[in-house]
Amino acid sequence: MNNINSDKENLPTQQNDDVELGEVLRPLWVRRWKITFFTLLITLLVAFYVSLLKPSYTATATLQIGSNKPSNTLSINDAFNESSASQEQIQTQYELLRSRKFAERVITRLNLTKHEEFNSNKYNNKIPFLADSSANKKAPTLNRVVDAFRSRLTIAPITDTELVKITFRSYSPDLSKQVANQIGETYLQYQDEIHRASKESTSQWLVDQLEELGQKLESSELALQEYREQEGLVDIQGVVGLVASELTELTSVALKAEKYKDDLKVTYEYIQNNKENLRGLVELNEVSEHLTYMQLRRSQEQVERKVFELAKRYGPKHPKRIAVEAELESLGKRINRQVNEIIISVEKQYSTAVEKAKATKQRLETSKQDFLRLSRLKNKFFQLQREVDTNKELYGNYLVRLKEADAMGNYKTNFYVRFIDKAIIPKFPVAPNKKLYVIISFILSFLVISIVVIMRELLMDTLNSRRKLDNFQEAPVLAVLPKFKLSGNQTHSDVNDNRFTEAVRTLRTALLFNGEKKPPKVIAITSSVPNEGKSTIALHLSRSFSEMEKVLLIEADMRHPTVAKNLNLDVHRPGLSNLLAKTHQINECIVRDKNLKLDILTSGISPANPLAFLSMKRFNMLIKVFGNFYDRIIIETPPVNAVSDAVIISKIVDSVIYVVHGSKTKREQITQGLRMLKQVSAPIEGVVINQSQNIDTDKYQNKYYNDMANIIKLPIRKQM
Repeated sequence: MNNINSDKENLPTQQNDDVELGEVLRPLWVRRWKITFFTLLITLLVAFYVSLLKPSYTATATLQIGSNKPSNTLSINDAFNESSASQEQIQTQYELLRSRKFAERVITRLNLTKHEEFNSNKYNNKIPFLADSSANKKAPTLNRVVDAFRSRLTIAPITDTELVKITFRSYSPDLSKQVANQIGETYLQYQDEIHRASKESTSQWLVDQLEELGQKLESSELALQEYREQEGLVDIQGVVGLVASELTELTSVALKAEKYKDDLKVTYEYIQNNKENLRGLVELNEVSEHLTYMQLRRSQEQVERKVFELAKRYGPKHPKRIAVEAELESLGKRINRQVNEIIISVEKQYSTAVEKAKATKQRLETSKQDFLRLSRLKNKFFQLQREVDTNKELYGNYLVRLKEADAMGNYKTNFYVRFIDKAIIPKFPVAPNKKLYVIISFILSFLVISIVVIMRELLMDTLNSRRKLDNFQEAPVLAVLPKFKLSGNQTHSDVNDNRFTEAVRTLRTALLFNGEKKPPKVIAITSSVPNEGKSTIALHLSRSFSEMEKVLLIEADMRHPTVAKNLNLDVHRPGLSNLLAKTHQINECIVRDKNLKLDILTSGISPANPLAFLSMKRFNMLIKVFGNFYDRIIIETPPVNAVSDAVIISKIVDSVIYVVHGSKTKREQITQGLRMLKQVSAPIEGVVINQSQNIDTDKYQNKYYNDMANIIKLPIRKQM
């Protein structure tokens, strides 16, 4: 045990967690009998209720609603090459089976409005007034029967198959079978009715459509022919192609002409700017690279060399020199004429290029206009042609459908329906599952009641848990006294609970061995409100002190005295009020406990104004006198929040013990009472938690002190 305790001390965090869990679950153990009682009560009520219900039977029929036609279906071109029914169409059939109109049809065929099934309640005949109270003399209305019928009907498609289960629940096995089968048969008849109605209307509809389509086709063909004649169109596609080719070619020629014109324009502008500058004109490529000009320049260069050679031999008057110089002059004139001719030729080329580019551009614009006009004609022609083709195709399709409908008898269905299994009479009921209901009610009621108990304990603003005590900072907690039970004719003075006795001794030890101050001699015991157990604690704390010393218990609660009654004394015997009124002597008012060194001073006759009595100086003097004869004086006082008697008494005592009921006293009441005592500087020793059920201070205490063989009975002390 010591090793275990030392290990727990080394792990304070884990210990705290265990304590918190224990505080949450401890209310369940404390109130286990109440939880058990209400759980069993609810379970018995549910079991009784379930025993009153009629047994329900279900019968199931299976239909096949196929999305593809059977392989042995007689068909022409695979039954018109119709596509399989879509999933939406199949789902529509399921909803049709669940529909209100379909339910009305089945109810009418089976005459269920007069059936006993829909004219009685769900209870059996064990309790006559339940069975007869809901029986109606008149037949129920159709709407009421339909609602009841649909609530008992279940349409359940089987996943990844073409099967659907039709299940009907009834108090009668035969009726559940009859309804399940009738739903399937009614559905088959409904499909046949749809097909017959379709046969009567489809042929006429096709004829009307063909007549309308024939008129549209004739109108479209006539419009196409009139347009062709109006525009003179023979081969619109070929004409448009030729114009497009011409347009492409003209575009290329126009681009080349424009480029050639732009190139000549630069040369032309240069010539115009250098008209009088021969040397500048000679620098043009068109002049310098001209063949005739190049030949004349070579001839001029040769003659110039001859002139240079002859100038070295002959004088200016020499006939050879004169002849060569004349030839050189002639060549210069010829070169000038050639340059002028080239310039004139370039100017003419530029003028020609401008005119050619302009003419080509005009032809291109004309070709574009022709192409656009022909394109509009082509689009209109093709639009009329498409309308003719569409009307032809529609007319042909409807004509084929009409022939096929006549040949196949209007075979139109996209899915097929047939019975797979018919329902049989069920042998065993499916509801109510009495064992399951009882088990579920037991579990749920236990869980709900347990949660309510736990939440109530957690939400109560009292000091009913260790966690709340740890957060209580208004005053120290001296002791936690467990709840005890009185057996037979026991009173609060005859408590024989070892745990309670040891808790009171713990309180006594806390008062005697407080290291901060001297143990109090005069102790006042009070509480917030009545019925918190302060009288019981005062009596048993006095008895605990009297085991070691001489003790006087004073009952200062003269408004609602309880000590005399708990000790089986005469409630009218003299006591504290008689002493303060000087009507009796001390020895007439004090009563002795027969077994212990404990003297008790009851409240005496209740005065009209107890507060005036307690405010007397004589009361203070009596306490001082009693202090000379007793080792410990314990005074029970009225509740602080009810009257101010305890506040007056707190000014003449050494210590005040504040009693709190663990599960009843609100924290606000505790705080208010302590605040009133602190305002008069009362010596508050601490708080005692009484009647605690959820705070387990010593887990081993109950077991340890229950074994009476371990307790040695000491001889009773004699009175001194």
